Amino acid sequence: MAAPLTGEGQVTYDDGTKATVDQMAKDVSSFLTWSAEPKMEARKTAGWAALLFLLIFTGLTFMSYKAIWADKKH
Repeated sequence: MAAPLTGEGQVTYDDGTKATVDQMAKDVSSFLTWSAEPKMEARKTAGWAALLFLLIFTGLTFMSYKAIWADKKH
């Protein structure tokens, strides 16, 4: 079977990127990754937002704990 990406210049990039076989292969693999999970970027963004919320909540909880129990010495 012949290689599907045989030569350079099969694709024209608007930004002037040279259309090498390596570049076209990267583009195809990026597209296949995106088509497999199109909502991955939204999921990653939501995950970072949740992590930031949990870090802030943990800090506030710890500071509240220190403020409430600061005068309680055993």
